[in-house]
Amino acid sequence: MRATRKNQSARRRRRRGSAYRDAAVLLAVLAVCAPATAADSERAEPETAAQRLLDKTLRNLYDGDFVQVFRLTSQRRAGRAMTRRLQVVRKESEAPGRAVLRFLSPEDVRGSSMLVIERDDQPDDVFLYLPAAARTRRISLAQRYDSFFGTNLTYEDLEPKDQADYEASLEGRSEVEGVRCLELRIEPREGIDSQYDWTRSCIDPERNVALRTEYYVGERMIKRLSVDPKRIDFLDGRWVAGFARLESTATEFSTDITSELYERKPSIPDRIFSTSNLESGSDASDLRALRSGDAGRGY
Repeated sequence: MRATRKNQSARRRRRRGSAYRDAAVLLAVLAVCAPATAADSERAEPETAAQRLLDKTLRNLYDGDFVQVFRLTSQRRAGRAMTRRLQVVRKESEAPGRAVLRFLSPEDVRGSSMLVIERDDQPDDVFLYLPAAARTRRISLAQRYDSFFGTNLTYEDLEPKDQADYEASLEGRSEVEGVRCLELRIEPREGIDSQYDWTRSCIDPERNVALRTEYYVGERMIKRLSVDPKRIDFLDGRWVAGFARLESTATEFSTDITSELYERKPSIPDRIFSTSNLESGSDASDLRALRSGDAGRGY
């Protein structure tokens, strides 16, 4: 499977770009991987160590089949907080990788859903279903930089990433609330388009989780993602961040991302990942299908 993922990444570099997203920022794409130790990371050559640490961090974030529920609380300075709950079902055990994201609450967004189907030789298919419009529409490439349902996350932030699309270099050591981490500068390789020019990420090499990531346009930092190092749990073979805060530095706009539930789910039915399921299904029907264990396509 790993060889297949690398081949897919090479093809993706020829046809589209996406931004590196910090190892804790939501959308929940979690994985089983063997954690690197700090000693392992520092014994290798700096460039090799940085690239390997980025790979392990992204694999910890994206590999595997699972269901996860998040609470997203967004607030602008002096404004009212807006809280929404989001269920994510993701399947990465076989190509193409797929994900369905459904809002559980509040009522004004309940049932709003997004389907992502990864493609090898063209941009990923991203579909959005809004109950009020009673139809599904495709998200264009230009819209991937737009805000995701009123948060300061963008659609691009939710796309899966592969270390082969990025060049990582080791810049030194740091700490986040007393936890030691390694500073990486991460830049998209030639041909990879992104709203971010580069990021600086401080990664805990014992758990393969980015504790702090700063996002830059030129030399101006526009976002910062901070993970609470005391709220990282080892669940079903991977490290899961329980809480992160994404801050937009220029606008004083923040989103708190809290993981409420994480469960690995083998044999996720393929029929969940269809536009017809977006329109006729629900978060409850997704869970019933998961409990049935029926892996047939059904569409």
